[in-house]
Amino acid sequence: MSSRDGATYAPTAATAEPVCNPGDFTFAAVGLDHGHIYGMCNGLLEAGAQLRWVYDPDPAKVDQFRARYPDVKAARTEGEALDDPQVDLVAGAAIPVNRADLGLRVLDHGKHYFTDKPPMTTLDQLDQARARTAATGKKYAIYYGERLHSESAVYAGRLIQDGAIGRVIQVMGMGPHRMNPATRPDWFFDRNAYGGILCDIGSHQLEQVLFYGGSDDATITSARVANYAHRDHPGLEDFGDVSVVLATARPATAGSTGSPPTPSAPGATAAPSSSAPKGT
Repeated sequence: MSSRDGATYAPTAATAEPVCNPGDFTFAAVGLDHGHIYGMCNGLLEAGAQLRWVYDPDPAKVDQFRARYPDVKAARTEGEALDDPQVDLVAGAAIPVNRADLGLRVLDHGKHYFTDKPPMTTLDQLDQARARTAATGKKYAIYYGERLHSESAVYAGRLIQDGAIGRVIQVMGMGPHRMNPATRPDWFFDRNAYGGILCDIGSHQLEQVLFYGGSDDATITSARVANYAHRDHPGLEDFGDVSVVLATARPATAGSTGSPPTPSAPGATAAPSSSAPKGT
């Protein structure tokens, strides 16, 4: 995977420390519309999970995936992967508008769901996902790779948690991405399909703002989107900007790589986030 194209960049660890033994945790990959599925699978495999199935309605995508992971079995249908009692989790990078529906099917099959960001494109889908996770007790997890799969981003969180930079009072995220329009599928230019730039790209920055600011919630104070340079693609937003004020911060949990940093004062963290142009 080329590091010059964020849509296909798939990080791998120089050294990996598995957190489970062989056979303890098995997963399937379903929905290969975005190249982030490779980074997701790399991370799961490096953690000790075993990849058992792959499914996508496009045989070419399946063939490309199996060239990277030759031991995986190609499922004839989505159900063949979801019905397998050995599968604990399903990882997917479907078209964003379809990610929530896939997640609901996964949860209904008694599996955990691990989806690429954005995890859904509408508030109705969010409500359905919350209700289904509450009903099933299964996890609906999101791959925010710009923080979770970046050594520098993880290190930044540790510095904040250790108090190396003092109290966080503002977080700013800038998310420029390469367009590479010739390599993009049609859904990339359809706002209803990708959810808009603040849902798609901005979700990365807003997740970072919440994490580094040590909060679970925020109030949006202003937001705007635009299409400045790609009028030939009217469904594309190539610029987005949003500012938020964080709500009451949650307490930090020392010693955990996924724990929040030392929080700032409640309500004091203004956190602008912008994304331009749209890329991955």
